[in-house]
Amino acid sequence: MFKKRYVTVYLFLVVMLFNLPSAFADEETSDGALSFILKNKNFAFSERTDAVIIDAGNRVSDSSLSVSDFNVHVKATRKVDPSFVAYDGPREVTDVYTSQVNDTGTPSETGRYIIVDFADVGWGDGGTTSDGGYTFDLLYTITYNGDKLDYVDGSSIVPTFIQTGAVSPVLDKYKYANHDGLDYSYFYNEDAEGPLPLVVFFHGGGQGNDIYTPIRFSNGGTIWANPENQEKYPTHVLAPRNATTVQSMHKVKAVIDEMIDAGKVDPNRVYITGFSMGGGSTWTFLQTFPDFAAAAAPLCPAGGPGTVENAKAVANLPLWTFVDEEDFLYNSVVNTDKTYSPYWNDSLLTIIPFNQLNDPPYNGHRFDGHAVWLPVYNEYVHPERGMLIDWLFSQSKIRGIAEVEATTEIGIAPVLPETVAVEVNQNAAGIATEERSVAWDAIDPQLYNKPGVFEVQGAIEGIVEKATAKVTVVSASAILSGPEQVQPGQQFDVTYGLQYVNKDVYAQDVTIEYDSVKLELVGQPVSLDSENFKIVDTDQQEGTIRILGVHMNDSVTNPNHNLIKLSFKAKEAAGVANIEVKQLTLADGEGVEAEADGDTHTVEIRKPTIPGDVNDDDRASVGDLALVAKAYGKNSNSPDWNQVKKYDINNDGTIDIEDLSSLARLILNK
Repeated sequence: MFKKRYVTVYLFLVVMLFNLPSAFADEETSDGALSFILKNKNFAFSERTDAVIIDAGNRVSDSSLSVSDFNVHVKATRKVDPSFVAYDGPREVTDVYTSQVNDTGTPSETGRYIIVDFADVGWGDGGTTSDGGYTFDLLYTITYNGDKLDYVDGSSIVPTFIQTGAVSPVLDKYKYANHDGLDYSYFYNEDAEGPLPLVVFFHGGGQGNDIYTPIRFSNGGTIWANPENQEKYPTHVLAPRNATTVQSMHKVKAVIDEMIDAGKVDPNRVYITGFSMGGGSTWTFLQTFPDFAAAAAPLCPAGGPGTVENAKAVANLPLWTFVDEEDFLYNSVVNTDKTYSPYWNDSLLTIIPFNQLNDPPYNGHRFDGHAVWLPVYNEYVHPERGMLIDWLFSQSKIRGIAEVEATTEIGIAPVLPETVAVEVNQNAAGIATEERSVAWDAIDPQLYNKPGVFEVQGAIEGIVEKATAKVTVVSASAILSGPEQVQPGQQFDVTYGLQYVNKDVYAQDVTIEYDSVKLELVGQPVSLDSENFKIVDTDQQEGTIRILGVHMNDSVTNPNHNLIKLSFKAKEAAGVANIEVKQLTLADGEGVEAEADGDTHTVEIRKPTIPGDVNDDDRASVGDLALVAKAYGKNSNSPDWNQVKKYDINNDGTIDIEDLSSLARLILNK
């Protein structure tokens, strides 16, 4: 690992202003000092003071500034023990520029703000905000070496400076708390709606001497809160301090439960991770609460499941372990995986050759062997799983929610189920289906006042994801039913009835059309319930029949039945024929007529199949053999397989010698 860094930041600067702009007072002198803040940034290895931002009060020309104009001194003392001075010395200035905004990274020709920039990487240079497991208070002193600081308006001063604060864009969003003796820090995404996933990060050994350092030594606790990651995966973060025992895990779980009860955290998307000692803490948490986490990622863990029983308790937990070949824990991690992975169904051990960060500011720097978390949390991309963050946030204990479909009639509110089937991953047993109660959203009656399809969402007990019901609103219509396939010359019956009619019907007028080229209507239509539905008269023309009928008794109030049987005979012409209700008028007891939807029944007239007759000439002959020979060598991967697959006599997905031999035997009647 890197050698320890001692960072002392001195926060005190006095500034005298001469020739101040008119906004400040006298042009010659001023007792005021220019204020500045520290701009800290949490890099992969540690948080560092990246720059100081001086408020010059008026526009300064960038060309008038020089690195040599500024001396910077830092004094770093421990937050929890101010008497301990970790660093008291200079900081090397790498760049100076002006900016029109109170931030780094936007140089301009002139600007009110002066950015004094430092190296993003360094060891023992006073740049770090923590070391040895302690976080520092940083006191910076800036001395101006130039004659005067010149403003664009022609005025000038001899500046002095005073530190007024510090900002760390990501870490400033973390808060600190204590639960029953357990210190922890946490980050809440306050912008996204609804319960969010939670990342629980356990720090490494020696990094918990105060409450501030666990999220400052490396970025295992803060990478999730970076803006680019929050945009992609909105989440909350919990970073307990020195949580290594079963007792402390109960306290960690209590904090998580409070977050869940407050509606902050999705209980089915809690991810556990940590490195070194924190990797061991990851396993301690899993041993204590084996069925709670949605996924876990122990990095170079100083521990494991410990027993076969503990391993089996997480047999189906998505688990991704990392170590590098140069790690002193390498053998321990590999042996743990060899011992227990046979009991795991969704685990992976990834071994990295060495720890290197290629992106700025490290630019290929190779780190200590026991630091696999640096590439894994920041840069490592698995060829199949992608980055760890992508894999983690793809996991959930909820593996599926059953689709709900409902049908209703116009004007009638749909009836939706009180429960829905949910597939839940149980870390020991695997995926199980549970019936969970669901509270459906209120439905606007306008949605079911006309035919169509709409969706309704419902809140499922204990689940963030919503149930969705697809509701089909149907209107009164005819319904035809009959065989889908017949042979030439075959007589068959088709039934006609009503469905989704929600009013009284006393009479109806229905016209049915059919393909007279392929079908012949045989005889007269017959009522299927002569006591309740009577056919009054018919008018039959070529390819069409019109039927007048009346409803009686119970059929008046409940007309949704099969009412008529029509007999047809298939002619010799093969192919597809349609039978269609073309027009349907229903009339109620007041004589009010209403149109209803029709229906179509399709029947295929197919000649009996003769084995080996691939050219449809009603015999197996050498002509069929020629067609199979032409398609020889084709298989189910061939682009024209749909056109030639009928030549695959034995249906094995390949047209070969076996098909030719089989066809030859059919031709010879062997």
